[in-house]
Amino acid sequence: MVVQQTTPNASGWQTGPAAWEIFVLRHPELALRPGKWAFHNFLRAHREALRRADAIRLARRRFWVANAERFCEVGFACATGVDPVPSSQQRSI
Repeated sequence: MVVQQTTPNASGWQTGPAAWEIFVLRHPELALRPGKWAFHNFLRAHREALRRADAIRLARRRFWVANAERFCEVGFACATGVDPVPSSQQRSI
């Protein structure tokens, strides 16, 4: 049996593009495109909000990893114009 690449692992962390695919599939109402370049373009506008919410992290200074559940929650807030983590509620890493 072949396991899909977008299936979250036990810890919930995925590559950034894999978490993006999950997000796009869960929210068709946003009409976002799948693919790594769409993920890259989304990060241009929302990278800091996603980092503040600990939804994404830069691994080895080369590529993004994302917590699939948090990415979907925070990504939806970002895509709909809501600040996902107000300044007073930032998580400490």
